[in-house]
Amino acid sequence: MKIYGESERSSGLQTPRLALDDGRTHPGAWVSFRDPAVVDILAAEGFDWIGIDGQHGGPEGSELQHLIEAAHVFSVPSLVRVPGHDMGTIGRVLDAGAGGIIFPTVENAATAASLAAACRFPPRGKRSYGPTRRSPRYPKQILGNPQEDTLCILMIETVDGLANLDEILATGPDGIFVGPYDLALSLGTTLEELTGAGEDGILADIARRCTAAGVTPGIYAGEAGLAEKLANLGYRFMPTASDTGLLAVAARNAVSSAERLAQPAAVS
Repeated sequence: MKIYGESERSSGLQTPRLALDDGRTHPGAWVSFRDPAVVDILAAEGFDWIGIDGQHGGPEGSELQHLIEAAHVFSVPSLVRVPGHDMGTIGRVLDAGAGGIIFPTVENAATAASLAAACRFPPRGKRSYGPTRRSPRYPKQILGNPQEDTLCILMIETVDGLANLDEILATGPDGIFVGPYDLALSLGTTLEELTGAGEDGILADIARRCTAAGVTPGIYAGEAGLAEKLANLGYRFMPTASDTGLLAVAARNAVSSAERLAQPAAVS
């Protein structure tokens, strides 16, 4: 499909896509800062995907495209967590070239079906065709090809979402992304109790139900040790690091080293 006046040329760049259904575990990096240079640094190190936090992070809507493209320069897929379910915002993030959208606080099947439809072109969904913000940089999209549709990833982070998980899965999202902090709050437990329950716990049950439904389970981890534990429960994509966490740990280590240097030298 061609828009009048649109260029016939493109840069030849491809939009990288995260293969959620390949059976592998995909470590990602979570970005809350607004500067594309942060994405450059993280994407260059070889994470499988970059998660851009448009809900609790700093980026404004007008800044998302620059962050997305910084990841794509290194052929790293981008997933954007949007602030809510507003269709106007969703459309602009899709047109900016996001490889997937993570939707917060999905609690019922009707919401899940609406969000999935918003990510997919007809006949699979109801996404509006407006590629002018991607052109002429990227090749034209082939409408109707599922590989051209942005990944729809739904967050389960409340008691209601958990209670309706099977109905939400039946709407056919590409992935489920558990928000363990909010889920623990909603369940009236602690993050440590929720993530430490093992094979008999709620998180393991969510992963099993997702896998049985053919939907890839993901979860926020934020550090490698927890990510390994969650991968053993069946989760297949998770941030193993965040920009804020990496900076804080590096700063803490630098201060600790500096304090040792500042100690008086032993007198022999």
